[in-house]
Amino acid sequence: MSHPTPFIPPELVEIIVSFVSHRSTLRACSLVGHAFTLTAQKGLFREVVLSPPLSCSQKHTPAHHFLALLASSPHLAPFVHSLIIECEDSVERQPWLYNDNDLQHILPLLTSLSKISVNGRIQPEDERASGKANLSWTSLSSSLRSALMSIIRSGSVVDLELGGFSRVPVSSVIDSCSRLKKLSLLPLYLVDDTPLPESEPDASGAQVPSEPRVHLEDIKIKQTAISLRRTTEWLLSSTCHLDVRQLKRFHFEVSTLEDHRHISMIVGACADSLERLELNPGSEVNAIRHVLRPVSVERTGIPDLSLAPLKTLRSLKINAKVLMFKLNNKRFSDPLPWIVALLSTLPDDNGLSELELCFNLHLTQPVLERVSWFDLSSTLLSKKFGNLKHVMFTFPSSTKGHIIDEHPAWIKDTLNQNKHLFPLISRGLLNIDI
Repeated sequence: MSHPTPFIPPELVEIIVSFVSHRSTLRACSLVGHAFTLTAQKGLFREVVLSPPLSCSQKHTPAHHFLALLASSPHLAPFVHSLIIECEDSVERQPWLYNDNDLQHILPLLTSLSKISVNGRIQPEDERASGKANLSWTSLSSSLRSALMSIIRSGSVVDLELGGFSRVPVSSVIDSCSRLKKLSLLPLYLVDDTPLPESEPDASGAQVPSEPRVHLEDIKIKQTAISLRRTTEWLLSSTCHLDVRQLKRFHFEVSTLEDHRHISMIVGACADSLERLELNPGSEVNAIRHVLRPVSVERTGIPDLSLAPLKTLRSLKINAKVLMFKLNNKRFSDPLPWIVALLSTLPDDNGLSELELCFNLHLTQPVLERVSWFDLSSTLLSKKFGNLKHVMFTFPSSTKGHIIDEHPAWIKDTLNQNKHLFPLISRGLLNIDI
């Protein structure tokens, strides 16, 4: 007597596979049976990353292999919702995008694309190079530039990331996104080629764009110096078709205190709507040198950046570094006085409920004990922070490779035993995640 073939409803398969994100597991699911193959492929191809070739000897670009796959399995194209295009600048060989002839044929096939990232990475990663853009937009073939601009203008793209390129024309590349919600501008040098508007000035004398503006909800900026200045001027200009006045989330990484002045202009523009702010204040804050003794907040100076207008802010994350200086082990960097000064600028009637401080450490235990924890604790326990429900100290995984002591477990023990942090810990406000 034959037994009936087990049957799992497609709806149940969709639910099961939707909980899987690990790529090797998804590949295994695709081999279980026909019922699982299509659903697993949807997960596998939701995000496609085209990385630089591993060696100069490779005859074909990453785009060539992906185009061949789409030609043999065209049903995969609608599964792609995110396309990440990575291109390294190198003295050894020319960037692969400069000579690629296949990507221009791929882009029109991706009809479901909602996110596109074109990132000219600079390796190795260097915080001091955060404003550097080495690749040239005009060095891409005209057909590739046309294909990129067409997919961006299609109306399906809501998430755009650009980085590592110079002389990117904003009107034809960025301003043309009609449904954009999230914009990431990594090291990038923009050219504002926006034509002068044909409309009449409003009552204040400012020109009003002839087309409805696109309301951004999320923006990330990793720039410095002149590139940041040009980006700020463009975003706040009356001819920019992207409206930052209704931003909900803002993430920025800069290098110098001078950069904070430009960032504060964007913060001021979205002050009435901003709910989440993440920042890396830059190498100048992260390298403020202190002797091993208590240091007052005033010694660091108060930067131009202020949280005073942000009455709707709910979540704040600050990425910082605490470092020992190799040439003098009695000196170290302590960003906490600057952080305390920044937190003190919040309005008294603020709604901040979540604060995360992410520390990258390169120090010994005695230095960690001498960081300005007292000022931070006193500030967070003040009446101004009555709405605060969660404070989190986190340490990126890369931290463990930079700690002088080989046993990072002492970090959590040292902080838990710190008398200045004890009031925050005892009240259940502070959690430390190693």
